Amino acid sequence: MEIFDDERFWAWVEAHNNDDPAKLRLAWHGREPWIDDAVRQIECRRKYRRKLQYEISYDRFYFPTSLSGEQSTGDELARIHAAMIPSGAHTIVDLTSGLGVDAMTIARATGVHVVAVERDSVVFAALRHNAGVVGADVETICADCRDYLESVPDGRFDIDIAFIDPARRDADGGRVFGIRDCEPDILTMLPLLRRKVRTLIVKLSPMLDVTRTLRDLPGTTDLWSLGSSTECKEIVACCDLQADISSDYEPDIHAVTPNGEISFRLGEEACAESKYGTPMAGGWLYEPWPAVMKVAPWRLLSSRYGMVQLHPNTHLYYSPGPVSDFPGEGRRILEVLPFASSVLKQLPRRYSRMQVAARNFPMAANVLSRKLRAKEGYGAPRLMAATVVPDTPVLIVLEGQ
Repeated sequence: MEIFDDERFWAWVEAHNNDDPAKLRLAWHGREPWIDDAVRQIECRRKYRRKLQYEISYDRFYFPTSLSGEQSTGDELARIHAAMIPSGAHTIVDLTSGLGVDAMTIARATGVHVVAVERDSVVFAALRHNAGVVGADVETICADCRDYLESVPDGRFDIDIAFIDPARRDADGGRVFGIRDCEPDILTMLPLLRRKVRTLIVKLSPMLDVTRTLRDLPGTTDLWSLGSSTECKEIVACCDLQADISSDYEPDIHAVTPNGEISFRLGEEACAESKYGTPMAGGWLYEPWPAVMKVAPWRLLSSRYGMVQLHPNTHLYYSPGPVSDFPGEGRRILEVLPFASSVLKQLPRRYSRMQVAARNFPMAANVLSRKLRAKEGYGAPRLMAATVVPDTPVLIVLEGQ
């Protein structure tokens, strides 16, 4: 009997769901052959309870390894991926399915039957089980995605949409970022994909250079930078593999942030006019979210939102009043001070706690923080050290949040 159907296994997991996994492993060692497996379910449910909230709401959702949960797409990003699927798609294939979160989310969101391909037999068994647990319209296939594609007849383009998330780890488990370094290598696969697939959606490392990515993936119609308030989580490219796109075609670039999305084309950024100025006390300082920083619409941010840049290389923006829809974090400015030794001596006496950051500044944030002997704390004012036009370093004290 497979562990998926073992009632004692699942009853034990449920009964000990709130217990300490380390103590469970010691107390139950050797008493049942499936103890380590069961303890892993408890550990993963705690570790990934926010990332995979929907899946974990099903009591028998199964984690074959902890790494499979770490590498899996989270619910929030999976919903964004599903929204990328154009209407009218009839056949959707997830070529590197893993736990199947993307495949199941896409099936649920689109109502379209999804084929999920996974080559690891252990992860595949969990994928097949989990698809049944959540009731997703997902067909599971255990195969290398290249072998699966070869089995699809040439020229019929039976696959409307193929989604692929190459593994970003090498044979030794180390992290890799380049498209050619991931497994599978998408660039090597492109001739095969063009014979079988109409549209390819590729999930890529947030470390990649956007311009290089567009050059490596011809036929890209849309490129998304997806992120939170603290990091750019991934880049996603949508490629029309059957379109005859000229070399000067400009794809739509989208940065999806916690407070909305900004979209543009590179030509718009090149033609935009940016205004420069200095911040003043009482006004607002804005810092773009990491997903926006990744795609670099520096001049567009100034022109679209009627704000001034502090400096061409600082990437901070000033407005006399709050800007509600700016794709970034804004704080009210308490004061703007010169970068001088006398000011550095006075600041610790005036602000007992400070959160120190630096943008395009001659001193790193950690060095400045040590110099000021800054103590951080919730709600403490933020000290932004930055260079303003023409090339003047200043210290901007901002309200805490």
